Amino acid sequence: MNAYFADKVVLVTGASRGIGRAVALAFAREGAQVVLAARSAERLAQVESEVRALGATGLSVPTDVTSPEAVAALVDVVMDRFGRIDVLVNNAGIGKVGAVESSAFADAVRQTLQASLFGMINVTQRVLPVLKRQGSGAIVNMSSVMGRKAFARFGSYAIVMHGVSAFSDSLRQELAGANIGVTVIHPALTATDLLREADEAEMPPPFRHMTPLSADDVAQAVVAAVRHEKRRVVLPRTANMLLLGEAVSPRLGDLIASALTRRSIAKALGMSRGKTYHGTISGRPEPAVQSG
Repeated sequence: MNAYFADKVVLVTGASRGIGRAVALAFAREGAQVVLAARSAERLAQVESEVRALGATGLSVPTDVTSPEAVAALVDVVMDRFGRIDVLVNNAGIGKVGAVESSAFADAVRQTLQASLFGMINVTQRVLPVLKRQGSGAIVNMSSVMGRKAFARFGSYAIVMHGVSAFSDSLRQELAGANIGVTVIHPALTATDLLREADEAEMPPPFRHMTPLSADDVAQAVVAAVRHEKRRVVLPRTANMLLLGEAVSPRLGDLIASALTRRSIAKALGMSRGKTYHGTISGRPEPAVQSG
């Protein structure tokens, strides 16, 4: 156990499954006291049991992060129980696949904004006064590689992930000198239930043969980012090539994105190693809820 996180209070949203669950368990293994927030009370209770089985303190608080009243109640419960919050991991959110010309596109953007960005804003605004009173803390915001480079058919998600990136960059600068760290995480395709309902043929072309990251890999990156006060983390590292190309020229970024649709190139970069996203999650039971 690393003493760095011993008895630190870590609040994780979207903690009932996927990356949120993995992050909660990763901090529990480090000795943190973990607060689990998501909409599903039943699934939260399961994760709380897993946290306790690791010898850590766990507290599950069913919460809809899109409700300011629910978020206020969440923070009140945490402060009444622990008296502080040391790390906030904003992970709750959803993702939808579809072309820009789809009649459902605008609604997909609105729904994703509400769950993934405005929910993050609600929680952050409520937790910030706590961190400022303490004079310390860390905020981790879960974005995506899509938060720097959009792919075809994933525009609604990319719009919101760009918003998460901008929110994180702005917040970090506003908190300069406050001893409150802000980290944004940009994982590539990850083996969670985010896109379970999407037909394989509807997936963004590069995703159709990519081998997804594991939620545990992302969780370990989150823990390391907080420990080492990193401002931005991109997973896997090879994805930085895409982001660098996009920074140099949108044309170059598009060429790299197009190249990744070819299995041979993705394989050469270590991003296609066998199972695809749907192949990875196909053996898992259907989740009880579809968003954290």
